[in-house]
Amino acid sequence: MKNGEIFYIDFKGNRGSEINNIHLGIIFTIPKINNMVFCIPLTSPKQKHFKNISSFNKRNYKELKYQNLVYIDISDSVALLDQMRTISTQRLLSSYNIILDNKNINLIKTKVNKYITNIMKKEK
Repeated sequence: MKNGEIFYIDFKGNRGSEINNIHLGIIFTIPKINNMVFCIPLTSPKQKHFKNISSFNKRNYKELKYQNLVYIDISDSVALLDQMRTISTQRLLSSYNIILDNKNINLIKTKVNKYITNIMKKEK
């Protein structure tokens, strides 16, 4: 299991608007914890994720509508940062045979940090 690897995950039912039963997600290991991982669910790109139809058609990742979205070009999908969660490694069914490149991993890490920072500011 490697950071940025995409897995099929068994969520055993509905977990929010995007996650149902078996769903794809990006995995990030949690240092010093063997049986849990961070999981960022993926969804298919939709026009509602982008600022306009042209950006959607071109998959312009700079023109995403919300800060909690990251376009993943290698899988033509959108990572949903606001639905990130920790899950048991027992829920990982099989690898999708894609590991994100460093560009995508660094982009996700940067956006996760910004997203969490913004959440923390709002709670003060």
